[in-house]
Amino acid sequence: MMGKKKKKSKKLAKWQIFSLGVFVGLGFYWIPLDQEFTEVSKEKPRWAATEPIVFPMPTTAAIINHEGYTLAYDGRTRNAYWVYRKLTPAIFQKEVTRADCEFKEDPLIPKHIRATKSDYVGSGFDRGHLGAAADSARSEEAMKDSFFLSNIAPQDPQLNRGYWKKIENHMRALVKEHEEVHVFTGPLYLQTKGRDGKRHVTYQVIGKGSIAVPTHFFTCTFIETIPGKVVTSAYIVPNHKIEAKTSLKRFSVSLEELEKASGIIFAHPLS
Repeated sequence: MMGKKKKKSKKLAKWQIFSLGVFVGLGFYWIPLDQEFTEVSKEKPRWAATEPIVFPMPTTAAIINHEGYTLAYDGRTRNAYWVYRKLTPAIFQKEVTRADCEFKEDPLIPKHIRATKSDYVGSGFDRGHLGAAADSARSEEAMKDSFFLSNIAPQDPQLNRGYWKKIENHMRALVKEHEEVHVFTGPLYLQTKGRDGKRHVTYQVIGKGSIAVPTHFFTCTFIETIPGKVVTSAYIVPNHKIEAKTSLKRFSVSLEELEKASGIIFAHPLS
C-alpha cells in the first residue's frame, strides 16, 4: 500500500510542476517565467479556507514546455488552450525535415486525459498542428516534439491542407521583416444561433477519448517593431474549407475580440 501511495504522489508532483496558469473567472492569464513576484501578505484573506488545505490544489490547465514551443493543456477537451512559439530567422536556416516523425502521445499529460492516435482513426479529421511542424526546423528534437498530440487538434482536411497553410506561411513571412515574431495558436469553441433563436455552444467529439473538435481556430502575433513598441495581429478562422483566394483580412480581429472569444488574456511575451 505504501508503495502505491508514493507512486501516486510522484505523478501528482510531476503534473504540478507544469501548472503555472492562473484563472480569473473564465480568463486564462499567461505568466512569463521571468516575472517578478512581490511578497504575499501574511494576513488571512477573506476568501481563505477555514481549514488548511492538505492536498495539492486542483488545476484546470497545465503549462508544458517542449523543445521549440510551450502550451497550456485543457484536459476537458483533450486539446491545448494555446500553443506559443518564438520564430526567428535562424530557425529556418536549418534543413530539418519531418520525414522520420510520427504522431505520438504526450508523456507529460496523465494518460486518462491525453489524446491518442487511435482517437483520430476513421474520424474524418486531420491531425492538425497548432504549432506548425515547419516552425520547428531548429533541430531534429524540436521537429519530433512538434508531433506530440498535445500540439494537435482535429482539423478539417481541406482547411489543414489548404488555407491553414496560407496562414502558417504568412506567419513565417513576417520573420523576413522582423528578428522575432511571437505566435500563439489555439482552438475555439464558439456559439451558434439555433433554429429556436437561442445561442448554443456545441461541438463534435471523436474517439474513445472524446477529443473535442474545434468550431474555429485562432492565431495571433506580437512583434516589437522598435524598442518599446509592440504590434499585434489576430485571426479567427472557421474549421472548414476556405477558398484559397479568400483574403486573410476577412478573418482579422482585434486582440480584444480574440480575448473575448477565447477567454484568454494575452500578457504578451515582450512585456
